[in-house]
Amino acid sequence: MTPGKTHSSSSSASQSGRGNWRQQARLFSGLVLFAFCVSHFLNHTLGIWSVAAMQKGEEIHHLIWGELPGQIVLAIAAVTHVVLALWRTTRRRTLRLPVWETLQLVLGLYIPWTLIPHTIATVGLDNAFDLPTDYSNTLALLWPDNAFAQSVLLLVVWTHAMIGLHFWLRLKAWYRPYLPLLSAGAVAFPLLSLWGWISGARQLAASDTSTLKVTPEQVDWVYAIADQARAVVFGLIFLSLAVVLVRMTLRQFAKTITIEYPGNLLVRTAPGPSLLEISRENGIAHAAVCGGRARCSTCRVKILSGGEDLDPPNQAEAAVLRQIGADRSIRLACQVRPTSDLRVHPLIPVRAAERGSNAHQDAYYWGVEQPVVIMFVDIRDFTGLTEKTLSFDVVYLLNRYLDLVSDEIRKQDGYVDKFIGDGIMAIFGMETDLREGARQALRASREIIKVIDALNSERGNNLRAPLRIGIGLHAGPVILGRIGAAGGSGERSSITALGDVVNTASRLEAENKTRGSLLTLSDAVLKAAEVRLPDCETREIVLRGKTVPLQIYSLTDLDKEPVPV
Repeated sequence: MTPGKTHSSSSSASQSGRGNWRQQARLFSGLVLFAFCVSHFLNHTLGIWSVAAMQKGEEIHHLIWGELPGQIVLAIAAVTHVVLALWRTTRRRTLRLPVWETLQLVLGLYIPWTLIPHTIATVGLDNAFDLPTDYSNTLALLWPDNAFAQSVLLLVVWTHAMIGLHFWLRLKAWYRPYLPLLSAGAVAFPLLSLWGWISGARQLAASDTSTLKVTPEQVDWVYAIADQARAVVFGLIFLSLAVVLVRMTLRQFAKTITIEYPGNLLVRTAPGPSLLEISRENGIAHAAVCGGRARCSTCRVKILSGGEDLDPPNQAEAAVLRQIGADRSIRLACQVRPTSDLRVHPLIPVRAAERGSNAHQDAYYWGVEQPVVIMFVDIRDFTGLTEKTLSFDVVYLLNRYLDLVSDEIRKQDGYVDKFIGDGIMAIFGMETDLREGARQALRASREIIKVIDALNSERGNNLRAPLRIGIGLHAGPVILGRIGAAGGSGERSSITALGDVVNTASRLEAENKTRGSLLTLSDAVLKAAEVRLPDCETREIVLRGKTVPLQIYSLTDLDKEPVPV
C-alpha cells in the first residue's frame, strides 16, 4: 500500500510565513500594546466589585507598566506600531481594500483622536505635575462628560486588536477549533470592562469622595498638549494618505504596462503597485489570506511571460516560496511589482475567491503546517486470505475490520485520513501537541492489535489463515489541507496530510513484511512521546531516495507498555 503523490516539506519551515522584518516588528509591537490593553481592561472589570478593588489592581498594573522600564517598552512599541503602519500606508498604490482591512484602517485612524487626550490626562499629569493617576482622579475626570467617548475608545481599540489577531492566528492549526470559545471571550471581555469602569465611576460619583483633584490650569494644559500631539500624529496620517493620492495621480500620466490574466483579460496600469494591488484596483478577485504580508502563499501566481524583468524575491517571499517548493516561475502577487508587460495565472482559483465562500475562513482550506504523527495500517496478504471466501463475506470482513480499527483510532483522538483498499491512514496530534499525539498513536496501536485478535476469534475457521496486520508510525512536520471538494461547491472535503513524513510512515509499515513484525516506528515517534520500548529490535535503514539513515524500532508484540524516559 502506498499513499498518493505528496509534496515534501522543507526544513526551513520555521522561517517562512512570518513576513519581512518590518511586518514582524509591527506584529511584535502590536502584541506589546495588546498586552497592555488586556491588563488595563482587566483592571477596569474590578469596578464591578468596588473602586477599592480597581485601585488594588492598579497597583499591580503600575508595577508592570507604570515604572520607567515598562513606560519605555510601551512608548517604543507605540511609536514602532504607528510609524510602520504609516510606512505601509505610503507604500499603497490603491485605496481599494478588502472590507476587513478598511475597517481596521479606519479604526486605527480614530484611535489617536481619543487616546491622545486620555494618555496626556493620565501619564502626562503624573509626570508633569506629580499628580497620582489613581482611579479616583481618573474616574472623576471622565465621568459623566467623557464617558461616552471613553467607552467608544475602549470598543474601537479592542475591535482593532481583534481584527489584527484574527488574521494573524487564522492560519495556525490550533486556532480554528477554539474559535467559537475565543470569539465569545472577545465579545464578553470588553463588555465586562465597560461594566466595570462605568460601575466604578458611578459608585465614586455617589460617594462623598468624588472630588476632582485637577485644577483648571492643569486641564487647560492637558488639552493644549493633546492638541499639539494630535496635530503631529494626524499631520503624519494625512501626509501618508497624500503620498498615496499623489502616486495615484502621477500614475495617470506615467507609461503603462499590460497585465494579462486568464481568459485573455488585459489590464493596463502604470508601474508601481504590487500585482495584488493591481488585481484589487481592477476588481479582479485574488485570494490573499494574510492581507498581502508574505505570511502565506495564497496569492501566488505562475509567471507565464515577462518574469525576466521582475526583481528577485525578497527575503520574506523567498522563505515562503522555499517552503512550498515553488519553482522560479512561481511568485507571490503581494510582493511582485511589475515594471513591464506580464502574463500571469493565479494558482488559487479566481472563481473560488470571487465566491467568498466560508471555506476561505478555514485554515485547512489553504494548508496548515504542523508536526503530527502519521499512522499506516495494512492487512498482510489480504488477497491470499480471501481467495476461497465468498465476495459478500469479503466485503463484510473488510468493513468490519475498517470500522473497528477506525473506532479505536478515533477513541485515541486520532483522525482517519483515508481508506486505501484494506489499508488505513490516520493522523495523531492535530488537536494536541506532538508529544500527546505520539502517545495517542502508541496507545491506538496496542488497541488495534486487540481488535485484530478479537476479529480472528470472531471469524473462527472461516479464514484460511488468521488476519495479520502491519502498523507504521512516523512523526514530523506535514501540510494539513482540504484537497478537492472544498474549492468546488463550497462543501468541505476531509483533511489530508501531505509531505515526506507521510511517505516515510508508509514505508515503515511495509518494513513489517520483511521483519515479520506488527509495528515499525521511527525514533522520531519515541522522542516525541518521551518513552522507550522494552525488548524491541532496533536498526538503521536508508529509505529509497534518502542519504541519511533512519533509526527504526520493530515489535512482534505490543504486550509491554512504553516506559517513560
